[in-house]
Amino acid sequence: MVIVSVAIIPALFLYKFYFHSPELEYAHLLVTYHFGFAKRALIGTVVSLFASKVSVAYVYIIGVLVWLVAVLLFIYAFKRIFGFSEKNLPLFAFVAGSPFFFKNFMYSIGYFDIYGCIVALAALLLPVGAFYPLLLASGCVVLVLIHPIHFLLYCPTIAFILFVRYYCPLGFSPLRIGYGLILATVVLMVFLASTFFGQMPVPPETWLAYVQGRATVPIDLSLNYMWYSTITEEITYTWRMMGSNALRFPVYAILIALHLPVARYFKSLIQSLAEPLHKLVVVVAVSTICAGYIVICMVVFDYSRWVSNWAVCMFLVMLATRLLPSTLEDTAPPVAADTKQNRRLGWLIAVLPRVGVTKPF
Repeated sequence: MVIVSVAIIPALFLYKFYFHSPELEYAHLLVTYHFGFAKRALIGTVVSLFASKVSVAYVYIIGVLVWLVAVLLFIYAFKRIFGFSEKNLPLFAFVAGSPFFFKNFMYSIGYFDIYGCIVALAALLLPVGAFYPLLLASGCVVLVLIHPIHFLLYCPTIAFILFVRYYCPLGFSPLRIGYGLILATVVLMVFLASTFFGQMPVPPETWLAYVQGRATVPIDLSLNYMWYSTITEEITYTWRMMGSNALRFPVYAILIALHLPVARYFKSLIQSLAEPLHKLVVVVAVSTICAGYIVICMVVFDYSRWVSNWAVCMFLVMLATRLLPSTLEDTAPPVAADTKQNRRLGWLIAVLPRVGVTKPF
């Protein structure tokens, strides 16, 4: 199953390279803070430090490198938390081979979602000390500057990992609580600034002239909506499209149902937690993350990406939950490999190439 999932990756890359025009992804590499503070301009600003002219090839070069970083971090995190013994390989096949995860990240190469996953995986691996919350808060600030939607997309998952690794083992002293609240306030302020004051401060024609000067191919002026639209306009457009998009919701439900063995294991993992407080915290965290994704779906209609990233967040929360004290027996495999249902679901997950960006498949 893992081999089949891995074999699909280069096919996805070749498809995107030869049959997709990455206009949106390319535009993000061109926009900078040249005219002052603006949302979605951090990545372009970083690229501008190394290249005055940016070719379309940068979308794929940066995208592949970032994807490889995410894969390596996940493998290391899975090895540290679960290990690669034979009993854990079915769980690895379900998670790593999921059409929601790395296959969809490759299909959406050039988009910003994967950066949140990388920060969350780093949160699982970084050594815990006095600067650990500061590092994670800095990562969240970077994510919000990449795109303000990261405030709900991955920041709640990162906050849960922080709670599991920093607060649960070390306690809840007033100093630590105040430390976390201050950092959370900083992230919130950056989000509010990006959301309500992040529109490009120059006319669209001026914006186009600047990005065209950095580009090697013609840029469509209509792409400017990403830097000029307000949150009210985005909500209005999303709900205008809701009727047709809602017809595809059963597809997402079926895709989620294919991961039933993982969901069962996650449920048993929560039930086996040794501390009642930890059980409550995990349930609250999952509920909060889900609520955040509902808000995202009310604002922006790229539902294939949002459902996929929600699933990735559930995988990450599961990994973090395994770090908490538990009465679960280590001898039992997380996902049984000797049942027909699990094998069938595993093969379906392995052969599904991806979910999509805005619409499923």
